[in-house]
Amino acid sequence: MATFGKFDSTVVPSELGEDFMVDTHVTFTVHGKMQTGTITKQLKNSAVVEIDQTHENDQLMTQSNGVVIINYKQMQKI
Repeated sequence: MATFGKFDSTVVPSELGEDFMVDTHVTFTVHGKMQTGTITKQLKNSAVVEIDQTHENDQLMTQSNGVVIINYKQMQKI
């Protein structure tokens, strides 16, 4: 029997992702500008990051709804 619309797969982060657990505060670059944020979900080779809002990144916050996907190689822990 098919289970359309039901996905129950567990995402296992890559070796690089082991250092970037959920709720880790990180820095990364978007459009050439340094940003900070908090990891909300781990993916295999990247993570969903909630961007910290500042007065300098209002446009990015509007365009991305405050969330971006960043590769583990492009992040550093704070």
